Amino acid sequence: MTDSRMLKIFVGSVLLLSLALGAPAFAGYPEKPVNLMIPYGGGGTTDVTARLLANIAQDDFAKPIVVVNKPGGGGVLMHELLAQAKPDGYTLGVVATGVLTRTPFLRKVKYDPEKDFTYIMLFALWQYGLVVQADSPWKTLDEFLDYAKANPGKVTYSTAGTGSAQYLAMEYLAQQKGIKWTHIPYKGGINAVTALLGGHVPACAQAVEWKPYVQDGQLRLLAVLGGQRIPTFPEVKTLKELGYDYEVVSGPGIAAPAGLPPEIVDTITKAFAKASHDQKFVDLLNKLDMLPFMLDKAQFEDYIKKDVPRKKQLVESLGLSYQQK
Repeated sequence: MTDSRMLKIFVGSVLLLSLALGAPAFAGYPEKPVNLMIPYGGGGTTDVTARLLANIAQDDFAKPIVVVNKPGGGGVLMHELLAQAKPDGYTLGVVATGVLTRTPFLRKVKYDPEKDFTYIMLFALWQYGLVVQADSPWKTLDEFLDYAKANPGKVTYSTAGTGSAQYLAMEYLAQQKGIKWTHIPYKGGINAVTALLGGHVPACAQAVEWKPYVQDGQLRLLAVLGGQRIPTFPEVKTLKELGYDYEVVSGPGIAAPAGLPPEIVDTITKAFAKASHDQKFVDLLNKLDMLPFMLDKAQFEDYIKKDVPRKKQLVESLGLSYQQK
């Protein structure tokens, strides 16, 4: 063998070794189980949907996805843990839109929704609506709002809590129409709906705990607070369709710590996006009265960018910001 040929082989070997040593860590991703944290306890809609989604997605990972419940602080604890985790693709979280864009202004948290996360996808939406008793005089949203404006302080409405997505939607309407009404918060959506059924309040803004009562004719759905019509009630319009520039985008998504390499983002996206279209998962969403929904990374980031300042302004205008107290 000539000296020149030996030199070429040596140089080539050194080059291959340097490429191998310099190969990015994500080349074999995932090489071990991936942890998926859930911000709430077991058995709820977020837990049930995320677990099924993960079980389906792991077929494309070739490694287990380990689901870990991290409840605490109304979902805040998990979001804080996710923000502080290493961006290597082995710690993911099921983030909630409200905890991202609303909670940071209601209380002090250890994360910045615009800086601390890599958003991957938003996979479902909870549904919300404004309901009144079926024998009430209001058959449309505008009739209800006109009455409330003409009778300041007379109208009350129930929700599952101050600062909730549905509460902010109602207060947005009040600001737009110059309405003075009173919010009555209850512990849980069922209690808020029960208050309406019992005549303790004339209206309720809440998730679909009211659905069976609308179906059996006890309550009337005046408007959908989200961005899509509810399939069970296709004739009822959304706030935007009724002329109000507001929609409740409230649902769970998949995210990672900030700085996750694009190649790992792509791997996770492909697996979870495919899983979100699986018929078993779609059937579960239908059973839980959740809407299938898909925002990809860029769309999720755009949503956060636009919604954070909007929620900040609304929370501050209502005097709910922890910094104002």
